[in-house]
Amino acid sequence: MIENISREELAGDPDKYLRLLKEKREELRRELAKIGKEVTAMEQVKRWGDKIDQWAESGIPEPRRAEPDPREEPRDSTHAQAPTRKARIMALMGQDPQRTWKVSDVAGALNEESKAKCVRVAMDELARAGSLMKLPGAVYQFGRFPQD
Repeated sequence: MIENISREELAGDPDKYLRLLKEKREELRRELAKIGKEVTAMEQVKRWGDKIDQWAESGIPEPRRAEPDPREEPRDSTHAQAPTRKARIMALMGQDPQRTWKVSDVAGALNEESKAKCVRVAMDELARAGSLMKLPGAVYQFGRFPQD
C-alpha cells in the first residue's frame, strides 16, 4: 500500500496515509486474533485426536473412583491402597484432637506444601461432612461442633 505511493503524494497529505495505515494495522490485528483462535481450536482438536489414537492403541483408561469415606475401614485388606489425602488429614488431626490447625500446618505435616490448595479443599469437604470443625481465622479442629 505505502510502497505504491509517490513521495510527492505522501508529502502532500501525510495525515491521510497515516490514518489509512492505522486502519490497516487494526484490520490486521483483528485478522490475527481470528487466526489465533483458529490455531487454538485446531490445537485442541489435535490433542483430542492424539488422545483417541492413544486410547485406540492402549485402551481407554478406567475412570477415576471417588475417594472413600475416611471414617470407614477398608473392607478388603488384600488390595491395600495408599491412604487418601482425607484419611491422612483425619489421622494427623486425630492424634491431637484439641489442637487447631492452619492449612499450611497440615500441608507441611503431610509433605504436601506444593498442594496446599488441594489440602484446603479436602479440609473444607471434611468440615462440611462434619468430620472437622472450621473455626474463625481459617483454622480447623478435629471433630464436630458440640450439639445444643
